[in-house]
Amino acid sequence: MNIFSDRDYFLFDGAMGTYYSAKNKINTPCEFANISERENILNIHLEYIEAGANAIKTNTFGANRYSLGCQQSEVDRIIKSGYDIAVQACLGQDVAVFADIGPIPDGKGANVEEEYKKIVDVFLECGAKNFLFETFAGTDILTGIAAYIRLRLPETVIITSFAVYPDGYSKEGFFYIDIMEKMYASGLVDAVGFNCISGPAHMYRLIKKADIRGKNIIIMPNSGYPGSERGRTVYYDNSEYYAEKLVEIKNLGVKILGGCCGTTPRHIAAAAKLLTSPQSTEANTAISTHIETCELANESIIDKLIKNKKPILVEIDPPFDTNWEYMLRDALILKQAGADIITIADSPLAKARAESTIMAAKIQREVAIPVMPHITCRDKNLLGIKASLLGVHIEGIRNVLVITGDPIADIERSRIKGVFSFNSSNLANYIKSLNSNVFCGQDIKIAGALNVNAVNFGAELKKAFTKIENGISCFLTQAIYTKSAVENLLKAVETLNIPIFAGFMPIVSYKNAQFINNEVPGIDIDAEIIEKFRDKSREESEKLGMEITMDIVEKIYPHVSGFYLMTPLKRTGVICELIKKIKEL
Repeated sequence: MNIFSDRDYFLFDGAMGTYYSAKNKINTPCEFANISERENILNIHLEYIEAGANAIKTNTFGANRYSLGCQQSEVDRIIKSGYDIAVQACLGQDVAVFADIGPIPDGKGANVEEEYKKIVDVFLECGAKNFLFETFAGTDILTGIAAYIRLRLPETVIITSFAVYPDGYSKEGFFYIDIMEKMYASGLVDAVGFNCISGPAHMYRLIKKADIRGKNIIIMPNSGYPGSERGRTVYYDNSEYYAEKLVEIKNLGVKILGGCCGTTPRHIAAAAKLLTSPQSTEANTAISTHIETCELANESIIDKLIKNKKPILVEIDPPFDTNWEYMLRDALILKQAGADIITIADSPLAKARAESTIMAAKIQREVAIPVMPHITCRDKNLLGIKASLLGVHIEGIRNVLVITGDPIADIERSRIKGVFSFNSSNLANYIKSLNSNVFCGQDIKIAGALNVNAVNFGAELKKAFTKIENGISCFLTQAIYTKSAVENLLKAVETLNIPIFAGFMPIVSYKNAQFINNEVPGIDIDAEIIEKFRDKSREESEKLGMEITMDIVEKIYPHVSGFYLMTPLKRTGVICELIKKIKEL
């Protein structure tokens, strides 16, 4: 059944949540009003219907245990009452009711798919035949739930709508074009589109660049961007402007329209009036109907180096303070010694250091050597990471190492919060998308971390395959000290079939060995190796550490694409000697 096919446009209502809040001067979840203020919710539905809406959404966007903080039994009551109120509002009128389902908050320890199934089951029990999933940031959960609904009720209408920023990316780092293509490819939904976060002008700009021919697209922008009055978020009446923009979106070929945050019955009435006017059918034939894609033909510095030799990457840690001069000195020395790329750690062990991308840019400019800043997911959300990546690209940096990041120590978690909006695999996929849609032929090469010291290395390899699918093009391993790490490295080389840089950090003292083994995540050193350093002088320790390292280097040299050397305790001289010995092989 296609309820959209015989209409020139299909207009949804506006935002129940913000309108209810503005009318009642409260910020409590509007879903509870399905029980306590039934008449109030009914009247809001009727206002939108009178304004000209062809469909209304049930007042159930946040109706789940985790958003409302209540028991499942109360959620069921809220959903049933919300659906019943919407049906009552539409009696005797040609207006459709859509079961409205929003995202369940992350990090709640729930089996999210089962939670959605519970919500869907309640709606199906009520007789729901139309479903709207709105304000989502990713597609994975929705394809499974859509399949579940299709299995239960094949003739249902399913719409999936996603929240994207004005740049076209969701908070999980997915590009809007990719979202549309994936959902349509599933064959499970009747319409795909976008709502929330962005205003109508930004929605227009995004859709103008997309190929939407032959597709049912839904666009429900915010009215604009809110202000603040006495601590409350408020949206201002811009209904005429909003309606004009909605008509422009419709003229791009978008049939299904509506409103999100800040859109009131006035916005919908203004839109309905303009959409039915003769001028609204004057489509802009000059508008492009496809997005320009980038040719990704450039070759990275790593690719060029691998063709000619085994590149050597050397890591330098930024300072805890503003005394950075040693980084310049060490980078210059390492360049003379034969280092090919300098990598800059991003606050390792969750201890704040000078920002890796800024220091990398400074080193690249002043030393004239390629750099690879590490970028962790621990400290920045999507907006912060994108800002860093744009700056990185502007600075001419074309290599990054993406890592999830060491966790913050338990004792500090009360005052310092990790962000972890996504993991390194998601971040790689996000950069891959930026390469295709923003950087346009000047790609950033994405390196990933490979823990060859993992106890369950099979699971580590499985994660590596996912990272490769998401855009990782080479791996840097953790420091190698043990026979099992060597075996895992060789297994990875044989299995993964992409460049792997073997990681080494020469041991320089007994205390150094103990610290690495006990306090650096992901690195193991055999007890007998640690014991060899006991009572050794500095010179003896450095010589022993070099011998142990080179013994492993010689074994794996034919199998790896290059080497990733980590400087121990700022002892650049040790790394210079190691570079010399590797180049002599």
